[in-house]
Amino acid sequence: MISIEEAKLSLSHLKGKSKFEKMVQVSAILTKLLEPHNINPVIVGGLAVEIYTRSEYTTADIDMVLSRRDLANDILLQLGFKREGRHWYHDDLLVSIEIPGDMLDDADLSKVVELQLKDNLKVYVIGIEDIILDRLRACIHWKSTSDCEWGKRLLLLHYQRIDLKYLMETSRKDSTQERLQSWLDQI
Repeated sequence: MISIEEAKLSLSHLKGKSKFEKMVQVSAILTKLLEPHNINPVIVGGLAVEIYTRSEYTTADIDMVLSRRDLANDILLQLGFKREGRHWYHDDLLVSIEIPGDMLDDADLSKVVELQLKDNLKVYVIGIEDIILDRLRACIHWKSTSDCEWGKRLLLLHYQRIDLKYLMETSRKDSTQERLQSWLDQI
């Protein structure tokens, strides 16, 4: 268990670190503070892509899915974050957090990855298959060429460990199978 004061001290040590390292560490500290409440925030969106691409992709904020937004709000405010609309922003660290939902929609919880970090910290990240499917949906439904590119890159980078059956079954359900198949055909 970690206190708010210990967490604030840990945050103060992040000054001067890379944006990526700050975002992952902030996520880990928030995860540690929520742990006693049986809440496991899951990193989704751009930071998940950045983690899976080893920072080839970069993002500006942290997107986390977690229940009890009210509790997260209280903790983030105690840590020095300011609430600005849908985001919490830390002026000193230049880190922004958004909680887009309280449940991991369109994703399989059993595929969430737990990443162990130093100092007994950890983060939970949406499964690789589900972040590929997320980018695939954005590629098709939002006509996002960037998401097309990154979805395909993620597929290529992690092809050896991907659950292709899950990918294909899920893409069939959400009408994205044709594009996924074209990506697979190019591998």
